[in-house]
Amino acid sequence: MPQEEFLIELELLYRAAGRPSYRRISTEIRRNDSMPDTVSHETVGAILRGEALARWSKVESVIRQLAAMAVHRPNVEEEVQRFHALWSEAVDSRQASPSAASRPVSPPTPRPVELPFDAAPGEFPSDVATGPAAATSIVPLGSVPQRNPGFTGRREVIDRIATTIDRSPWRPLVLYGLGGVGKTQLAAEFLHRYASRYAFVAWITAEDPSQVTATLASIGERLDWPVRFDMGQTVRTVLSRLESRPERWLIVYDNAGAPDEIQSLLPQAGGDLIITTRDAAWLDVGRPVEVDVFTRSESIELLNARCHEISFDDADQLADRLGDLPLALEQVAAMQSVTRTPVRHYLQQFDERALDILGSSPPGDYHTTVATSFTVAAEQVRRESPATAQLLELICCLGAEPISRTLLNAGGRQIAPPLGRLLDQLEILDEAIWRLRRYGLVKVVEDGEAVQVHRLVQAIVRDALPVAERKEAYINACRMLAAANPGQPTNPLTWDMHMRIGPHLRPARIAEVIERDVRQVLVEQAEFLYEVGDFEGCRRLCDEALQAWERHGVTDDEQVEFCFRRRVAALYELGEYMLASQGLEPRYRALVANPNFGLDHGATLELADMLAVMYRVTGEFDRALETDRSIVDSHRRGDGWDSEEAIDARNNLAVSLRATGDYRAAHDVDAELVELCRQRYGTHHQRTLLAMSNLARDLYGLGRYAAALDLQGPVWPAHRDLLGIKHPLVLAAWRTVVLGLRKTGELVRARDEGHRLFHTCLAHLGPLNRTTLAAMMTYANTLCAAGEVFRAVELAAQAVSRHSQVYRERDPNPFTLVAATNQAIVLRAVGERRRARHVGEASYRALRQALGQDHPYTIAAAVGVSNDLVLAHEEETARRLLAGTLENSRRVNGEEHPDTLICAINLGLLLGGEPTGDDGILAHSIDALRRTLGPDVPAVASAMAGRWVECDVEPPPV
Repeated sequence: MPQEEFLIELELLYRAAGRPSYRRISTEIRRNDSMPDTVSHETVGAILRGEALARWSKVESVIRQLAAMAVHRPNVEEEVQRFHALWSEAVDSRQASPSAASRPVSPPTPRPVELPFDAAPGEFPSDVATGPAAATSIVPLGSVPQRNPGFTGRREVIDRIATTIDRSPWRPLVLYGLGGVGKTQLAAEFLHRYASRYAFVAWITAEDPSQVTATLASIGERLDWPVRFDMGQTVRTVLSRLESRPERWLIVYDNAGAPDEIQSLLPQAGGDLIITTRDAAWLDVGRPVEVDVFTRSESIELLNARCHEISFDDADQLADRLGDLPLALEQVAAMQSVTRTPVRHYLQQFDERALDILGSSPPGDYHTTVATSFTVAAEQVRRESPATAQLLELICCLGAEPISRTLLNAGGRQIAPPLGRLLDQLEILDEAIWRLRRYGLVKVVEDGEAVQVHRLVQAIVRDALPVAERKEAYINACRMLAAANPGQPTNPLTWDMHMRIGPHLRPARIAEVIERDVRQVLVEQAEFLYEVGDFEGCRRLCDEALQAWERHGVTDDEQVEFCFRRRVAALYELGEYMLASQGLEPRYRALVANPNFGLDHGATLELADMLAVMYRVTGEFDRALETDRSIVDSHRRGDGWDSEEAIDARNNLAVSLRATGDYRAAHDVDAELVELCRQRYGTHHQRTLLAMSNLARDLYGLGRYAAALDLQGPVWPAHRDLLGIKHPLVLAAWRTVVLGLRKTGELVRARDEGHRLFHTCLAHLGPLNRTTLAAMMTYANTLCAAGEVFRAVELAAQAVSRHSQVYRERDPNPFTLVAATNQAIVLRAVGERRRARHVGEASYRALRQALGQDHPYTIAAAVGVSNDLVLAHEEETARRLLAGTLENSRRVNGEEHPDTLICAINLGLLLGGEPTGDDGILAHSIDALRRTLGPDVPAVASAMAGRWVECDVEPPPV
């Protein structure tokens, strides 16, 4: 992957420069007149974080500055040439099409191009534009709104948008103003008029961060960009690609809330970005263009075009009543043209309703006037059809996103008549939608398959309802969502409906309803978000549900417990281990003591399993083992010893046994599970493949590297084909293959596979995921074994740093200490003896305190410390440490384990081969190691050459 290779090399150069601040790099570049370009500190950060593939002149400036600051003093010109080749490959790999590659760097001057009014929503014919600006076909992404054939005025504002959007430096263009002033219509009109200047355009409803996340991910799919296991990583990939694409694009984020809600979901460079919002906080983020109400002439122009038989004076008075608010003008004109009510009569009714509902408001208070107009329309609907009025009230309690007819039709079974009957019959439902559309209260979208109501209409209708009727409308909305809930959130066939339901849950205040069927919607939506990789959305939804349910006194049923567990799992996937751990232990004890649950209840056991996982992550391996044994004992007491839940529990027990270093016991458990799963599910079932992967990890831990490779290697492709290359279980199995190749001497293959594994993890899971960290350390160890020590040294240092960042809640964490132990090996290999000893001894002492002197990790670290002592000519201290470590390793790992033999070889070399009470230890151990690993393994070659051998550590997944 060219871009990942470019970023890795860039990170190595950045570390060699001492990781200076982005501002310092930017300042030094600006001071150097010979630099090809200036670079802001924000752009420096984006380049170094991999968030943008900037143009070469800016990248070159950064490379030159880092090379000048690097401790190893590289040739600057050679570094520039090397990085230019890497950058060029990365750019080439990001080109989506030949036409995109040929687009000029400087975009052409905008030229309005009229698209046909009869184009379908989101449809941009490629043959409507002519000239240079139309060289590329237009690709619409997201729910691009259909062009409004009656769009009126706004010429000055559109010209201002076209001028402002091209100004430098790059910043989003923010259309801000009151709800209903026409920001969305204005953005849509600009998109249609100037569509030909862009390679593709996209529209994102930005009210809900989860909706933005889902739309960005779908944009990536439409453009055939890589889709990751973690939706958050998918979005980061999409944003990175947008920021570095050479062709021009336009994305509209419609109705954004506060900037801190979605700012991380915005591209920070690249094409053109328009944000529509009512929140003034955006004015500090982008280039603002205020959208005000219509001028009076624009209002009259619209009313003359849309109303039935309206005079100039009537139009002027109506515009005055409506405060020139475009949405109000549009809606009232639609109603008047259908009802044919004389405008003077309508104005009289309007005035009466304004006084009755909103009091004596100032003429310019367009909130008042638009509320009155919508209330008039809603009451007219109520007089004609009470059921249709109830439908309007229901959809006004949902989100402003499109509401599918399928979603509405599914809710009739749970709602009392007359609304229930209306929803239950599609023909009556369609008639009601037509009635609402007549009065301008809703619009039909998605080729007639969905309806949409403006949020201002929703607010007005809701607020006009008496308290009891408003409460009933919200409950009806929640019951409709419950009835439409497809269940089975782990089944991809249900995901489309779960996606349709999701945007409406918060607006419907569904967390405030404690009916069991309604609460189940939240439970299964959280499970759906977790399944599709939106871990942050899952966490947020679970938090809201749990807090609301607690306010209503619902604290101890299975739905609450499921939501709590899913929240913990989401936090775990997000790397928030401290937050995930909070409250777990008391929650578990409370379930054990609760007569509705108890020690052996399924919910209690699942929570105990999560508790064990968190113990393993924080390095409390003994507590994890004790917990997993308790779970297995509970299953053994029950009737389902061979149930799926019991199989999972026994699998987790083996994980904890491996973590404590008891690979023999883990092997016994996993061998039994492999046979059980083969008999029950077959060889290529997911459970069988997982059991085989775990057994291979046991063999590796026992030092039987060739056997581990022989078991994992042949079945890994089947695992990959079943779950996909990005699944963490597949990546973990791939890592076992890399380890087996390295330990059996196939260094070239191990290096190449390790490289691919690391970059695959980086691309799909992100740089701080625990699977990525393990792959990163494995790749560094492989490079060191293959003799590429200078490439390994920076990678190992980076791995330690990232481990410390991820596992910061418990310092020191065993996984960080293990990474530091491996780093010390690499440092010794490049001759940095003092740093190696400092890192190695600190890690060894901390591991001995955390895990004890008999843990395999501690034994391996002790071997490294003894090598440091020998290099410092402290032979007697090294001999005592090795002698004790050899005794420990024989007891823990066994006489023939490679780590035991390496310890014995180093002790033999230290003794100089002279006759002792352990005469012949060196020759015997080298011969045993050769038989165990083969003659071509680096450890054997080092021992035969009289060099001290190293013991690296590769922890299995937890």
